[in-house]
Amino acid sequence: MKKAFAIAFLVLFTLVLKAEAGEFKIAYADLQRALNECDAGVKAKDELKKEAQKIENELSARQDELKKLKDEIDKKGSLWNKDTKDAKEKDLETKSQALQKEFMRYGDELNKKRGKREEEIIRELKDIVRDIAKEKGYAYVLEYSMGGIIYGPQDADMTKDVIETHNKGAKK
Repeated sequence: MKKAFAIAFLVLFTLVLKAEAGEFKIAYADLQRALNECDAGVKAKDELKKEAQKIENELSARQDELKKLKDEIDKKGSLWNKDTKDAKEKDLETKSQALQKEFMRYGDELNKKRGKREEEIIRELKDIVRDIAKEKGYAYVLEYSMGGIIYGPQDADMTKDVIETHNKGAKK
């Protein structure tokens, strides 16, 4: 453990010395912020929000049907014979379970779509970071939102450039 710490310290110390000597530049980018603020990220979130609202409306209508069936069972259940009441309760339970499965299925589908779309955009953003880093001579670009950077000078933050470049590329 002490050896690993010593090696890490030595590597960090070497990097700091090289940075001070002006041998290479370090920048950082907040890819989460870029994802949330770039046009493609905003559009993807809006599309998913609309799709979720549509699904929610559909499932809400089905939930209302179940509520009506439950109310009917509660009001008329004492007037029905045992077989009719049991059949209605079984129908309610079956429909209720099916609705729960639909909620879960739609939730999973939306999460997968969101994840896939975000992954595509992040991949594009990373490519842009690489291009900007090469163009501006950065030896390293760190990712801000992953928690590795607590503070960095504003002039080393390339997030705005990444967002603008991505937006320009998306409009072409």
